[in-house]
Amino acid sequence: MKSNGNFYRPTACKRTVARLVAVVMVCFAVMTSNAQKMSVASFKPDERDQTAMLEPTMKLDPNGDKCALIRIVTTERGFQFDTGMLGVVKIEEQNEAHPGEIWLYVPSGVMKINIQHSQFGVIKDYDLKQRLKQGRTYVMELTSDMVYNLVVNYDNEKSLDVDVYPANAKFRLNGVEKELDDNGKASLQLAFGKYRYRVEADYYHPEESDLTIDDKENRQRLSVRLKPAFGYLNVQTLESDGGEVYVDEERAGSIPLSEYPLKSGEHKITVYKKLYKPYTTNIVMKDSAAVDLTPDFEPNYADYDIQVSGDRDAQIFIDGERVGTGKWQGRLEAGHHVVEAKKENYRTVREEVDVERDVPRKVSLPQPQPIYGTLAITTYPDKAKVYIDGESKPSGETGFTDSRLIVGRHHVKLVLKGHKTEEFDVDIQEGMPQRIHKDLTDFCNAVIYSYPVANVSLDGVPMGQTPLQLNREAGPCQVVVSAKGYTTYSKRVNLNGTTEDFRIELKRNYVRPYEFYMQCGYSFGGMKDVNIGAGFYYNNVNFEGSYLMSPDKGEKIFWSNGSDEPIKARYKPLGGNVKIGYGIRLNRRMRLTPQAGVAFLSLKESFDEASGMESIADGAKAVSVGAGLRLSFAIAPCVGVSVTPEYLVGAGKSDGFKALSEVSPKIKGYVEGFKCNVSLNLFF
Repeated sequence: MKSNGNFYRPTACKRTVARLVAVVMVCFAVMTSNAQKMSVASFKPDERDQTAMLEPTMKLDPNGDKCALIRIVTTERGFQFDTGMLGVVKIEEQNEAHPGEIWLYVPSGVMKINIQHSQFGVIKDYDLKQRLKQGRTYVMELTSDMVYNLVVNYDNEKSLDVDVYPANAKFRLNGVEKELDDNGKASLQLAFGKYRYRVEADYYHPEESDLTIDDKENRQRLSVRLKPAFGYLNVQTLESDGGEVYVDEERAGSIPLSEYPLKSGEHKITVYKKLYKPYTTNIVMKDSAAVDLTPDFEPNYADYDIQVSGDRDAQIFIDGERVGTGKWQGRLEAGHHVVEAKKENYRTVREEVDVERDVPRKVSLPQPQPIYGTLAITTYPDKAKVYIDGESKPSGETGFTDSRLIVGRHHVKLVLKGHKTEEFDVDIQEGMPQRIHKDLTDFCNAVIYSYPVANVSLDGVPMGQTPLQLNREAGPCQVVVSAKGYTTYSKRVNLNGTTEDFRIELKRNYVRPYEFYMQCGYSFGGMKDVNIGAGFYYNNVNFEGSYLMSPDKGEKIFWSNGSDEPIKARYKPLGGNVKIGYGIRLNRRMRLTPQAGVAFLSLKESFDEASGMESIADGAKAVSVGAGLRLSFAIAPCVGVSVTPEYLVGAGKSDGFKALSEVSPKIKGYVEGFKCNVSLNLFF
């Protein structure tokens, strides 16, 4: 017993009870030993085992056919087997040749088996899930829960440390499989007694023996190292290319084949290499040994030259495998071969050849012949040109019939002036004429050319730049051609198949909704002045500003205080104005812009230097508002003239300006009345 991981001994009373329980268990084990059960753990064919096919382990049934062999894995003896009417040919108990296995030879066709044992009972009509085949080997694994424990005392139990190799081996104790870790180790807690263990792994000899647990002081250990029941096969060749290696008719790999594990015993090795005769040999593999093979291949081919007469595009196939186009040279293995010349939608040319070793030959295949079909096309209206598969020249006109069109998919284009071009695909088949009718749509294929290159829109939809192919169904359409800096061409036309190409020369437009300009000019009327200014149009809204000065020296004004001699003075006007307006396009060169604005004016006073008079009205100011019409005309790109008549009304005057206006109609006319400005413009 165990507590918190530490062992302790029970009290004397408890030991007495334990001994009584142990005695009862011994009696019970003996009484029930005959009621133990057995079962089939697994049954499967062993594809690599040739025991049932090779001498001297092969057996024949009463009909002279090879028996099927069932290798029954068990450590027990005394089994009886029954397969029904087919019977059992021979039973070989465990011996040195096959320890731990009973070899049961039965006729082919067996599907069920009865197994009987005096102690383990009976397995009735075990279904093998298949019909056994002659010369094949099968493996059946039997298990039982027979226990050999001879319990001496419940108080005596020990740990058994198990270590087996290989790590993937199966470990059974008294017929019960025990789980091992990835390293093939386990720790088992066992009562004192005698046990039967078995260790087995694929490709290793099984080991089976008795084990007694009786050491009261020390942990017991069991280390089992299975002996290999296999060796290694190495196959290599001195040539650069190898071959395919088969072991007992099953593919093992390609040359070079290194350290291929193979069960001990006799095996048939076959190596296949293209263009050579198969290499076959029998080997006997021994435990842990290596067999090295270097096959000596015997050539089995002839040199062949195959070509297709008059067709470099035909593909050459040999035994269904494509090998070249137009011609092929190479080696063919001796034997019967099928040579073909193929081309899509052409009849395949086929020739069978029998290749003899070391006998070269040239084979000339005739050119594959095309397979034809018929295509008939009609249209309304007729006489449309028919183009097939993108050919530059028409194949004819509708109604059109071509009975020598190669079968397959073809692209057809129908072209008739004044009608929409029709394009479609058609599948031509042998013996099934294709008849197609198309109603052609009245269509305009005219081209729009322009100078300069311009944008084109049809019914308000942008279509691209000139030159532009219309490709449009017949009907009315608004054609608009426009380019920056040029007058837009707009016309509603009726497009149809007779519409001729449009050749449009756009006229340069000097009047634009967005424009910046600079100007210098001369004004006459109320005040003669020279002015410079600048302005711009933004979406036809006009803003303008100017600075003006008069070249006039001004008239003489006499000032007197009533006692002295009058002093004369002169007044020169200086000023500027700002205007706002809206441009109205009259034609591609002329624009009329109604304007309203405000003008600012001041007077510059001058006296004779000897007079000694102080300034009386220097800097007199006035403000006026006015309205006018600016008429501009573009002489050339970026150069124009403008004439602006306007009328001014005084809006405010300083005292000095009022005094001067009362005595000088000229000064009054500076800010009131009619005036006109003529300017030279630079516009962008």
